[in-house]
Amino acid sequence: MAGCFNTALDFLILNVLTLALGFPVLVANSVSVLFGISISYALQHFFVFRFPYRISWKKFLEFFVITGFSSLILQNVIIYLFELLFDTKFGNSLLLVPDAEGRHFLAINIAKFSAVLIGLVWNFLMYKFVVFRRPQKDAAEPEGPTGDAEPMPE
Repeated sequence: MAGCFNTALDFLILNVLTLALGFPVLVANSVSVLFGISISYALQHFFVFRFPYRISWKKFLEFFVITGFSSLILQNVIIYLFELLFDTKFGNSLLLVPDAEGRHFLAINIAKFSAVLIGLVWNFLMYKFVVFRRPQKDAAEPEGPTGDAEPMPE
């Protein structure tokens, strides 16, 4: 559910920025992704992985690096390649849609959807095995109150 909400928010921001405000697609995607990353961290932390430790800048930066790679780099490259390989120019080649606005909307969202699917697998694996990995049972005791390994109170 968290991923659906976050992805819907990402698509909404992308579409508002490109279609309503006229932002270039890659700029709009970068902005929508930055909002999405911030919301996603909290949702993943509390609801998806039920991570037992407090939110910390260290964990957020790990999350941001992993998600930033898939969302900012992979998505933008895929969207750019989609435009080059399929000659979409975000609206000029999807001839089945009757008007230019419809073609523009469809092209942006097909490219974004393709990019999101590829990033989905990357993100989940990296969240599970890197960001929200639970400490080993025999690992050292959690850090003190200043560290990020302090368990959340019950």
